[in-house]
This record gives sequence, C-alpha cells and structure tokens, in this order.
Amino acid sequence: MSVKIAVYGTLRKGKPLHGYLEDAIFLGEDWIKGYELYVDGLPYAVKGSGKLKVEIWEVDEKTFELLNNIEVGAGYMPVEVNTEFGEAILWEWKYEPSGKRIESGDFDDAGIW
Repeated sequence: MSVKIAVYGTLRKGKPLHGYLEDAIFLGEDWIKGYELYVDGLPYAVKGSGKLKVEIWEVDEKTFELLNNIEVGAGYMPVEVNTEFGEAILWEWKYEPSGKRIESGDFDDAGIW
C-alpha cells in the first residue's frame, strides 16, 4: 500500500529532512489554496486565505507511519487535501502560528535552508 503526501517545508527537495523521502516517488508540485505558511524556526501551515506550495510524494506505508509519528509528535496533525495528483496527506499545524508569515506560501522564500 502507498500513501500520497503533500510536503511544504523541511521534507521538500534540498531541505534538512528530505532524506526520509529517498525511496519515495516524486509526483510533482502543486499549490494548495486555503492555507497560510508561517516560519518560526520550523515551517507551519495553518488554514487561512492564502496558498501553499507543496511537493507531492508517494511513500510506502512504513515511511508514512514514520513521518506521521514525527509530525504528530512535533505538534502537527494529518489532514487530507485535494491536489492535482489526487488526495494527499498534509501535516497542518494544530496551534496558533507564531513567527513570520511567508506571503508567497513558498518555503523557499523563507530564506532558511
């Protein structure tokens, strides 16, 4: 079984946690409406009026469980989002965001990593 995930921060290509996706299948990039991106050391996606740049990856169940445990343990919650590649799991921040809002919705514009 495989799971599609939508990543927007440290799991994206060239970012610190991307190694977790070394065996995943890259499906492409998309923009998810209805989210805002904040950065306060780490990136946080919260529901809002903006858009969020994501990479869509297909991962095996073992990789998904590992990532889900990491993300949930850090304060994110898995939610389903619609992408041009079908339904995918995105980890949304479950608290009020802090830090700087990245107006573009693209983590590359945050200027870190």
